[in-house]
Amino acid sequence: MGFRLDTPAVIKHMDITGTALLATSGRRTGPNLLEKIAELGSLRDAANSLGLEEDLAWHYLVAANNLADQPLIQALAPDPVPTCHARRLLGHADDLAVAFERFLDAPGGGAFRQFQQRHQFLRRLAARTSARNQFYCRIHAVRRERVNAVVTLDLGGGDRLAAHITSRSAEELGLVAGRACHALVEPGWVEVRPELPAAPIRNCLRGRIVRIEDDPVDSEVAIELAGGRIVLATLSRAEIADKELRRGRTVHALIQASQIILAVDAPPATDLRGETP
Repeated sequence: MGFRLDTPAVIKHMDITGTALLATSGRRTGPNLLEKIAELGSLRDAANSLGLEEDLAWHYLVAANNLADQPLIQALAPDPVPTCHARRLLGHADDLAVAFERFLDAPGGGAFRQFQQRHQFLRRLAARTSARNQFYCRIHAVRRERVNAVVTLDLGGGDRLAAHITSRSAEELGLVAGRACHALVEPGWVEVRPELPAAPIRNCLRGRIVRIEDDPVDSEVAIELAGGRIVLATLSRAEIADKELRRGRTVHALIQASQIILAVDAPPATDLRGETP
């Protein structure tokens, strides 16, 4: 799924993660987006070098960051900076070839696990959905009642979300503590408040604004949480002005538990040794 730097980059609109741009590298396919950002020190320059609009490149980074096991970018810097985890995960094709050779020599060793984790991450990037907020997370706890269930999700870095679904759905999806899943949230369902709400709210995520994109009517606000995940919220331009939202300001993202959609692989993912990751 690679592309050549001497030809225009053709992007499918539904492929929000830009899998080819984020996952391929090395001499055969050219640098990927993360490597270009590290090399040039600028998202705009990296996007231009790959024939992308800056906004589209940013969307790719956010989606990949939230689907990875660990954050891929530090977003509050003047420009997004790849994390050490990103450099390891999305390294050069030559590094992947070496890892694959080790896998062939010792399929039960650590190289096999590293290769498998990379493969699983690329599968997540290939998934397509209209929800802009897509988080890969672990289930912390499941509390079932007769009709409904509350599923607590661990986003990393101490950030947690509680999803309110039916008990039948929790059973059909096989939701149990420790299992990996995807949490989907539309940006329009995210409320942004500069101050901490007076009354306790179940899903109140604290973070700092790293980017604001304006359209003629609405604006998209990107909030980086303590654990490195990025929450996107859609607000009117009037709300942005009234709440005095700006880059670098600490805010709270509120999400109703009933507006979180959960998805899992079916059947549960199992590696070749019969272990569930």
